[in-house]
Amino acid sequence: MTAGADSSFGRHLVDLSRSYLHRHLASVLMESGLATFDGIPDRAAFAGLAHDLAALYPHPDGDPDGLTLLHAREGTPETGKRGFTDSELLPHTERSCTPSPPRLLMLMCLTPADHGGQTLLTDGQAIVEDLVRTEPETWRVLSGPYTAYFGGAAGHAGSIFEPTGTGRWSIRLRLDELVRFAPYAIPHMEVLREVIDRHVMTLRLGPGQGFVLDNARWLHGRHSFQGPRVMLRALGEPRSSLPLDRGFRVSLPDLEHTIRNE
Repeated sequence: MTAGADSSFGRHLVDLSRSYLHRHLASVLMESGLATFDGIPDRAAFAGLAHDLAALYPHPDGDPDGLTLLHAREGTPETGKRGFTDSELLPHTERSCTPSPPRLLMLMCLTPADHGGQTLLTDGQAIVEDLVRTEPETWRVLSGPYTAYFGGAAGHAGSIFEPTGTGRWSIRLRLDELVRFAPYAIPHMEVLREVIDRHVMTLRLGPGQGFVLDNARWLHGRHSFQGPRVMLRALGEPRSSLPLDRGFRVSLPDLEHTIRNE
């Protein structure tokens, strides 16, 4: 089954040919942080869409058109380059090791895998709302300052959940060899993984299908796969015609009172 037949894909589907696309897309992204699309014929068309929506982020593995071709490369992958293998890709946000990760992630399928390779998406807002309701102590710890160090020597010390002001929050996460968690945060990571799994959305993208998501809100990953799975990725900052507030809004109770009375 392709993503076009998937209710999750259809629920977030945006018609790219409609008038006032930027205004509509901004509304969709502000509400849910995710928009899916269909019918992109080739790389040039996707590059045109990506440049129209965002000032593209220079990625170390990017090509001159600003896109990155994602496929399984031969040989042993470099540290942190699991995206260029056919193995499972754990839930993460893009460029978590940088002080200011790109706001938008855009992904399009060129060639689906023969087996596996489904895209996995999890809404950070759903994660936070679940944690606040069911695991308030985990939320308190993981939203505290300096709970994780992302990257190598020139990485970023920060938090998994960070306030962005005016009641909004962002998420920053990776679960591979390029992250170290504070000792007091480690016992809470299994709880976080369970909550992420509870809210995962699975998409099997076909040729010309893809999505645009808010990288400060959504986690993405994939299943392992067999066959020539080829994707195109673009990262960037939204154009002024696509105004977006950073992160997502969550109504938080008095957590200290909640924890005290459990």
